[in-house]
Amino acid sequence: MTIPETFQPGQAPAAPAAGALSLADVTARIQRPRERVPLYLDAETASQIADTEEALRRAREYDELHNESDTAPAIARHLRELEERAEASKVVFVLQAVAHRTYQQLRAKCPPTEAQIEQAAKLAEARGEAAGEPAFDPDAFAPMLVRHQMLEPVVASDEEFMAFWEQLNDGQLNQLWSTALTVQLGVTDPGPKSGLASEVLESFGLS
Repeated sequence: MTIPETFQPGQAPAAPAAGALSLADVTARIQRPRERVPLYLDAETASQIADTEEALRRAREYDELHNESDTAPAIARHLRELEERAEASKVVFVLQAVAHRTYQQLRAKCPPTEAQIEQAAKLAEARGEAAGEPAFDPDAFAPMLVRHQMLEPVVASDEEFMAFWEQLNDGQLNQLWSTALTVQLGVTDPGPKSGLASEVLESFGLS
Protein backbone atom coordinates (compact mmCIF):
# COMPACT_ATOMS: atom_id res chain seq x y z
CA MET A 1 0.00 0.00 0.00
CA THR A 2 1.38 3.40 -0.96
CA ILE A 3 1.27 6.02 1.77
CA PRO A 4 -0.01 9.36 0.45
CA GLU A 5 2.64 12.06 0.33
CA THR A 6 0.43 14.24 2.53
CA PHE A 7 0.56 11.75 5.41
CA GLN A 8 3.57 10.11 7.07
CA PRO A 9 3.77 7.78 10.11
CA GLY A 10 3.81 9.68 13.38
CA GLN A 11 2.28 12.71 11.72
CA ALA A 12 -1.08 13.99 12.99
CA PRO A 13 -3.88 13.70 10.42
CA ALA A 14 -4.88 16.85 8.67
CA ALA A 15 -7.68 18.89 10.20
CA PRO A 16 -11.07 18.25 8.59
CA ALA A 17 -12.30 20.78 6.11
CA ALA A 18 -14.75 23.37 7.35
CA GLY A 19 -18.29 22.02 7.32
CA ALA A 20 -17.18 18.40 7.01
CA LEU A 21 -19.38 15.76 8.66
CA SER A 22 -17.86 14.60 11.94
CA LEU A 23 -18.13 11.17 13.51
CA ALA A 24 -19.73 12.82 16.55
CA ASP A 25 -22.49 14.09 14.25
CA VAL A 26 -23.00 10.59 12.87
CA THR A 27 -23.07 9.02 16.34
CA ALA A 28 -25.71 11.50 17.50
CA ARG A 29 -27.95 10.46 14.60
CA ILE A 30 -27.90 6.73 15.35
CA GLN A 31 -31.36 5.33 16.02
CA ARG A 32 -31.48 1.64 16.80
CA PRO A 33 -34.30 -0.40 15.23
CA ARG A 34 -37.57 -0.46 17.13
CA GLU A 35 -40.62 -2.68 16.74
CA ARG A 36 -44.17 -2.65 18.13
CA VAL A 37 -45.52 -6.07 19.16
CA PRO A 38 -49.29 -6.36 19.72
CA LEU A 39 -49.75 -9.13 22.26
CA TYR A 40 -53.21 -10.55 22.94
CA LEU A 41 -53.21 -11.55 26.58
CA ASP A 42 -56.56 -13.36 26.35
CA ALA A 43 -55.04 -16.22 24.38
CA GLU A 44 -58.08 -18.47 24.76
CA THR A 45 -60.40 -15.95 23.11
CA ALA A 46 -57.87 -15.24 20.36
CA SER A 47 -57.63 -18.96 19.60
CA GLN A 48 -61.43 -19.24 19.33
CA ILE A 49 -61.63 -16.62 16.61
CA ALA A 50 -60.20 -18.82 13.84
CA ASP A 51 -62.60 -21.67 14.72
CA THR A 52 -65.55 -19.29 14.78
CA GLU A 53 -64.57 -17.82 11.41
CA GLU A 54 -64.60 -21.32 9.95
CA ALA A 55 -67.99 -22.00 11.56
CA LEU A 56 -69.31 -18.78 10.03
CA ARG A 57 -68.08 -19.78 6.59
CA ARG A 58 -69.83 -23.15 6.83
CA ALA A 59 -73.01 -21.50 8.15
CA ARG A 60 -73.17 -19.14 5.17
CA GLU A 61 -72.79 -22.04 2.76
CA TYR A 62 -75.51 -23.96 4.61
CA ASP A 63 -77.90 -20.98 4.59
CA GLU A 64 -77.45 -20.51 0.85
CA LEU A 65 -78.36 -24.14 0.15
CA HIS A 66 -81.29 -24.59 2.57
CA ASN A 67 -84.62 -22.81 2.80
CA GLU A 68 -84.48 -22.44 6.58
CA SER A 69 -83.85 -19.71 9.14
CA ASP A 70 -80.41 -18.25 8.62
CA THR A 71 -77.80 -19.49 11.11
CA ALA A 72 -74.95 -17.21 10.01
CA PRO A 73 -76.05 -13.96 11.72
CA ALA A 74 -75.90 -15.42 15.24
CA ILE A 75 -72.44 -16.83 14.60
CA ALA A 76 -71.32 -13.52 13.09
CA ARG A 77 -72.46 -11.67 16.22
CA HIS A 78 -70.58 -14.16 18.38
CA LEU A 79 -67.46 -13.71 16.24
CA ARG A 80 -67.67 -9.94 16.64
CA GLU A 81 -67.93 -10.34 20.44
CA LEU A 82 -64.84 -12.55 20.44
CA GLU A 83 -62.92 -10.02 18.33
CA GLU A 84 -63.88 -7.17 20.66
CA ARG A 85 -62.90 -9.21 23.72
CA ALA A 86 -59.53 -10.10 22.19
CA GLU A 87 -58.93 -6.48 21.17
CA ALA A 88 -59.64 -5.33 24.72
CA SER A 89 -56.93 -7.69 25.97
CA LYS A 90 -54.32 -6.38 23.50
CA VAL A 91 -51.22 -4.71 24.89
CA VAL A 92 -48.61 -3.19 22.57
CA PHE A 93 -45.02 -3.94 23.58
CA VAL A 94 -42.26 -1.74 22.19
CA LEU A 95 -38.85 -3.39 21.74
CA GLN A 96 -35.70 -1.55 20.68
CA ALA A 97 -32.38 -3.12 19.75
CA VAL A 98 -29.61 -2.76 22.31
CA ALA A 99 -26.07 -1.72 21.38
CA HIS A 100 -23.83 -4.43 19.91
CA ARG A 101 -21.57 -4.62 22.99
CA THR A 102 -24.58 -4.94 25.30
CA TYR A 103 -25.95 -7.76 23.13
CA GLN A 104 -22.64 -9.62 23.27
CA GLN A 105 -22.41 -9.20 27.04
CA LEU A 106 -25.95 -10.49 27.57
CA ARG A 107 -25.34 -13.48 25.31
CA ALA A 108 -22.11 -14.32 27.15
CA LYS A 109 -24.12 -14.62 30.35
CA CYS A 110 -26.24 -17.40 28.80
CA PRO A 111 -23.90 -20.13 27.51
CA PRO A 112 -25.56 -23.31 26.19
CA THR A 113 -26.09 -26.12 28.66
CA GLU A 114 -24.40 -29.50 28.25
CA ALA A 115 -27.77 -31.02 27.35
CA GLN A 116 -28.28 -28.44 24.60
CA ILE A 117 -24.78 -29.05 23.22
CA GLU A 118 -25.40 -32.81 23.16
CA GLN A 119 -28.76 -32.34 21.50
CA ALA A 120 -27.26 -30.10 18.82
CA ALA A 121 -24.52 -32.68 18.16
CA LYS A 122 -27.08 -35.49 17.76
CA LEU A 123 -29.19 -33.38 15.42
CA ALA A 124 -26.15 -32.50 13.30
CA GLU A 125 -25.13 -36.16 13.15
CA ALA A 126 -28.62 -37.18 12.04
CA ARG A 127 -28.44 -34.63 9.24
CA GLY A 128 -24.93 -35.60 8.26
CA GLU A 129 -23.60 -32.18 9.13
CA ALA A 130 -20.61 -31.00 11.15
CA ALA A 131 -21.47 -30.51 14.80
CA GLY A 132 -21.63 -26.92 15.96
CA GLU A 133 -22.13 -25.61 19.47
CA PRO A 134 -25.26 -23.53 20.07
CA ALA A 135 -24.55 -19.82 20.45
CA PHE A 136 -26.50 -19.53 23.71
CA ASP A 137 -29.07 -21.05 26.04
CA PRO A 138 -32.36 -19.74 24.58
CA ASP A 139 -34.29 -20.48 27.78
CA ALA A 140 -32.10 -18.00 29.66
CA PHE A 141 -31.23 -15.59 26.86
CA ALA A 142 -34.77 -15.01 25.52
CA PRO A 143 -36.18 -13.28 28.61
CA MET A 144 -32.90 -11.44 29.23
CA LEU A 145 -32.82 -9.92 25.74
CA VAL A 146 -36.51 -9.02 25.74
CA ARG A 147 -36.14 -7.48 29.19
CA HIS A 148 -33.28 -5.22 28.07
CA GLN A 149 -34.97 -4.25 24.80
CA MET A 150 -38.39 -3.44 26.27
CA LEU A 151 -39.26 0.26 26.27
CA GLU A 152 -42.99 -0.20 26.88
CA PRO A 153 -44.64 -1.23 29.11
CA VAL A 154 -42.25 0.15 31.71
CA VAL A 155 -40.68 -2.56 33.88
CA ALA A 156 -40.18 -1.78 37.56
CA SER A 157 -37.74 -4.62 38.31
CA ASP A 158 -36.25 -7.85 36.99
CA GLU A 159 -38.45 -9.78 39.43
CA GLU A 160 -41.58 -8.14 38.02
CA PHE A 161 -40.51 -8.96 34.47
CA MET A 162 -39.79 -12.62 35.22
CA ALA A 163 -43.16 -12.99 36.96
CA PHE A 164 -44.78 -11.65 33.78
CA TRP A 165 -42.62 -13.86 31.50
CA GLU A 166 -43.50 -17.03 33.38
CA GLN A 167 -47.23 -16.40 32.89
CA LEU A 168 -47.06 -16.29 29.07
CA ASN A 169 -47.87 -19.26 26.87
CA ASP A 170 -45.50 -20.61 24.21
CA GLY A 171 -47.07 -18.58 21.40
CA GLN A 172 -46.81 -15.32 23.32
CA LEU A 173 -43.22 -16.07 24.35
CA ASN A 174 -42.26 -16.87 20.77
CA GLN A 175 -43.88 -13.66 19.52
CA LEU A 176 -41.75 -11.50 21.82
CA TRP A 177 -38.58 -13.59 21.42
CA SER A 178 -38.70 -13.73 17.61
CA THR A 179 -39.33 -9.98 17.44
CA ALA A 180 -36.41 -9.34 19.79
CA LEU A 181 -34.06 -11.26 17.49
CA THR A 182 -35.44 -9.58 14.37
CA VAL A 183 -35.00 -6.12 15.90
CA GLN A 184 -31.47 -6.95 17.08
CA LEU A 185 -30.13 -8.78 14.05
CA GLY A 186 -32.31 -7.55 11.20
CA VAL A 187 -31.01 -5.51 8.28
CA THR A 188 -31.73 -1.80 8.64
CA ASP A 189 -31.14 -0.81 5.00
CA PRO A 190 -34.56 0.38 3.75
CA GLY A 191 -33.65 -0.55 0.18
CA PRO A 192 -34.46 1.46 -2.96
CA LYS A 193 -37.15 4.11 -2.94
CA SER A 194 -40.68 2.88 -3.56
CA GLY A 195 -41.61 3.08 -7.23
CA LEU A 196 -45.31 3.17 -6.33
CA ALA A 197 -44.81 6.10 -3.98
CA SER A 198 -42.95 7.97 -6.69
CA GLU A 199 -45.78 7.37 -9.20
CA VAL A 200 -48.44 8.57 -6.74
CA LEU A 201 -46.50 11.72 -5.82
CA GLU A 202 -45.78 12.54 -9.48
CA SER A 203 -49.47 12.12 -10.37
CA PHE A 204 -50.26 14.88 -7.87
CA GLY A 205 -47.42 17.07 -9.08
CA LEU A 206 -45.37 16.36 -5.98
CA SER A 207 -41.80 15.10 -5.66
